[in-house]
Amino acid sequence: MKNNLIAIAYLTCLTLIFASCSSIKNHGMDVNPDDKSIVDWDGRNYDYPAKPEWLKQINNPKSEKIKKEFGIDKSYIIKYGIGSGKTEEAAKTSSRLSYNAIRAEELRTEVVSEASKIVNAEATGSIAMKAPVVLTGHELVTQFWQEVETYNSEEDVKTRKIICYSLYKISEDNWKKTLKEYFKTVIAQIPDSAAQKELASKITNVYENTTREIPEEEFTESVNAKINAIETGTPNSASPAPNPKDLEWLKVLETACDLIF
Repeated sequence: MKNNLIAIAYLTCLTLIFASCSSIKNHGMDVNPDDKSIVDWDGRNYDYPAKPEWLKQINNPKSEKIKKEFGIDKSYIIKYGIGSGKTEEAAKTSSRLSYNAIRAEELRTEVVSEASKIVNAEATGSIAMKAPVVLTGHELVTQFWQEVETYNSEEDVKTRKIICYSLYKISEDNWKKTLKEYFKTVIAQIPDSAAQKELASKITNVYENTTREIPEEEFTESVNAKINAIETGTPNSASPAPNPKDLEWLKVLETACDLIF
């Protein structure tokens, strides 16, 4: 009996050890050895925090913290751009330039998601993905940068880049105008009148989805899913698959999520 108990205990230990090893491997400790840290940032010399509280709210278009921090009227909606570069100016420029692409990706994803629920869903989704997005009344409020050092333990190499966040404000009327113009462009190209009417009825859903606060976990998972969809060529949970041209700013946003959330 005693020998049986010892044997069982031994097997249990082996099982736990192998499970532990498998867990470590599955979590990608040897696949993703990069270690990121903020080494410099905007306002550091004036004791400004590296990760201000308002920055953690970029996933909330109606953030009271952001509005209070920058004196923005409560009726406005907040959106962000993000980019990176070797210098502060390069990162700022990249962040401003990416803003249009980020908004376009946001609207196309939401509209295609709604289109999937109506008749002729595939054709409507294809039209929505190709339709241009015209932004009206989007005003730059501020820019904030962080210098990020990444250490690759496998290659024993450190690299640095500057990430810049650009905050924009849009009145509710202008955001609705942005949505309406996009919907008009898409609907005009849909040959099926029934599909036209169904998609037109979805504009309220898109407005609500693009002005709600996205929980941190959901926000981060969405970014990771979109990157995976581009890199693997399969939509998965990021349906529809994002434009491969968006990979650069998505990668920067992935780094930002690791740092600020």
